[in-house]
Amino acid sequence: MEKIWIIIIAISIFIITTIIYFKVTRRLIKKKSGHNTKWGARMVYWQDTIYICTGITFLALVILKWTNVF
Repeated sequence: MEKIWIIIIAISIFIITTIIYFKVTRRLIKKKSGHNTKWGARMVYWQDTIYICTGITFLALVILKWTNVF
């Protein structure tokens, strides 16, 4: 039962960081590349988003483990 809560917390941290990252970088990417971006550029953006948000989630979980929250 404990592992289910950790997974739920990890997924929610990932989703929250992804939404925040998207809202922060959305205008910058549209300004830089224009509204009509090709599939390749969009795929690279979302691939980077997943990598960055996975790293942030991992760091958040390590910090929570280090502070004995889990």
